[in-house]
Amino acid sequence: MHTDDSTLHPKTIVSAYGDLLALINEQDKPEALKLLPGALPESVLPYPQATIRHALAIYLLHQDYIEERDIIEDAYMYLDNFIPDEEYEKFRILQISMETKEHPDYASEDMSRDLSYTMVLLKARTGKMKKRRKHSSHELKSLRRIIGLPGNIYPHSEEEAEEMLELDLNL
Repeated sequence: MHTDDSTLHPKTIVSAYGDLLALINEQDKPEALKLLPGALPESVLPYPQATIRHALAIYLLHQDYIEERDIIEDAYMYLDNFIPDEEYEKFRILQISMETKEHPDYASEDMSRDLSYTMVLLKARTGKMKKRRKHSSHELKSLRRIIGLPGNIYPHSEEEAEEMLELDLNL
């Protein structure tokens, strides 16, 4: 991940993020979690999330083509799928154990505590992702209004849009 991004043009940042998304779609690596639908580790991002989000917003404000704007908005929302690596690894291990049905013997207090902690983390992360997606939706609405587009990203009511996001998160 690049850290010195002060001299980079938003197009460079958006391009690097787009390349990552294309790579993820082609190779399924890293593996997106099913337990937390679509979650990926932050470390694969070419720049910090806030930098990418800012670059996407700038790029969106200067985009004239509807198809391009739709792609940028999707990429903006998809950015919410990237979670801290430590959490991704814990959830991946839990997912693998659930898929292979190789549940360890949780008789030991330590193992039971680890599972409980992971489940609490999973619930908290799900809530954070849901809240962040809602926030991203509002940010995109504001950006759309700035450039003179209808505020609704989805051609549905706000309640239906929330329901669609929830279904997206598989909650």
